Amino acid sequence: MKKHIFILLACMTYMPISFANTANVNPSKGLSPYEKELTKLLNSLNTVTGVPGFSVAVTHKGKLVASVATGFADVKNQQPATPDTTFRLASVSKLIGATMLAELVTLEQLDPDLGIGHYYPELNSKYHHITVRQLLSHTSGLPHYQVKDFDIYDQHFTSAVAAVKTLKNRDLLSRAGSEYLYSTHGYTLAGALYEKITKQPLSQAVKNFVARWTDKTTPAIENINALSPSSSKLYELTRDGAEPIAFGEKSYSVFGAGLFASASDLALFGAKVLEKSQNESPLGQLLFTPTKFLNGDLVSNDRFAVGFGWRISTDAQGRTVYHHAGATPGARSILAIFPEQEVSIAFLSNSSWISSIDKLAFALAGLYIDNATLDPKNNIKIEVKNKGQQVSSHTSCQVNMCYLTDNTTDYANWLNTFNTSNNPIKQWPLFTYSTKHGQRLLMVTKIGITSFEGKNNVFEIDAGKHQTYSIQLTETQ
Repeated sequence: MKKHIFILLACMTYMPISFANTANVNPSKGLSPYEKELTKLLNSLNTVTGVPGFSVAVTHKGKLVASVATGFADVKNQQPATPDTTFRLASVSKLIGATMLAELVTLEQLDPDLGIGHYYPELNSKYHHITVRQLLSHTSGLPHYQVKDFDIYDQHFTSAVAAVKTLKNRDLLSRAGSEYLYSTHGYTLAGALYEKITKQPLSQAVKNFVARWTDKTTPAIENINALSPSSSKLYELTRDGAEPIAFGEKSYSVFGAGLFASASDLALFGAKVLEKSQNESPLGQLLFTPTKFLNGDLVSNDRFAVGFGWRISTDAQGRTVYHHAGATPGARSILAIFPEQEVSIAFLSNSSWISSIDKLAFALAGLYIDNATLDPKNNIKIEVKNKGQQVSSHTSCQVNMCYLTDNTTDYANWLNTFNTSNNPIKQWPLFTYSTKHGQRLLMVTKIGITSFEGKNNVFEIDAGKHQTYSIQLTETQ
């Protein structure tokens, strides 16, 4: 006899624990329930994606409530990733640069809508009319990487002003303020502008800024000639697994891609941004108000709007999130902050894997925000429906972790096209929870962690191209 599983305890001996009420990062007391759950999820993600190392940290109301790492910082020497391991931030560096410039605006040292030639007269005149707001919102007209950038990874620059030569006098692709064109080179120029205004090299300015804001040592500028002992190695995913790669220069754009950090220090930076943007409303209004094109339209797409460097969007539950992700050889990263919930999450990794990293971070933070508790399962039948296809399997679960067998549906086959290896995934880890919004299922995939909302143990997502992917769980004897 079969029956549907509802959100009830699987056995009388299990007592639900709300993640949001038990977080504890005191190592002498071990991991909190939330940290244990994050560890399970990230261990599964290591296995499914092949990415060697992950680190995640979460803060609430300015306090660190979770900090865990899984996998390896150095595969060859079997050195585990730890909460102290530092990773490349890639384009998450842009958030630190944008916030540093925003501070200058609040101090009335910088007008965000005045042409940068006013502060940097010796700059090529073709860039004088561009504003810092346009640089940070990617509406300056400057291009992103081009063929002519083949040599920028081999040169070390001791200042952002010196790195301006990497612009190579390239022409603008559009009129400033008229089009969104993502450009790290815009942040190279923004860093030089900071140096011109403050008369301080970024090598000192970033260190001073971070110390003032969080009293931490990272985020910091990466120097590939003197790497921190805590730095993770860099990896690329191949069909034969994760292969180490060399560190290339990032000094050409410190504000654009040149910082590194531990996840906990980065999450605490996010928490400080939340605190200061609430207590100093001009800062929050500047950072998180969507930028407008010259014609008055918002700088936005179907995923996010763009503020003063920060992206503005909502998660699956409709909560406002400010964030930015990054990808570069040997790193994939994100920092996201939830202003209404006063939560900050940093997620870092040591490979540039293809991922829906924003949804991944939102899903992990959502477990804490929504007071999730484990929803244990026992022996279950899993039925999947996708684009007219139906797949059934039976499995035994370990508390709230089960495995879905699917190497047949279009959605599963599509997932297996990413971060390819010689071992396509046939069994996908599922984690089941009860939250204040109802049932929730997290599915670990080749591109991250997908969150499903459920009712009566039926979970469904929009899988794109006008198709859905639904999972039904049924208890068996």
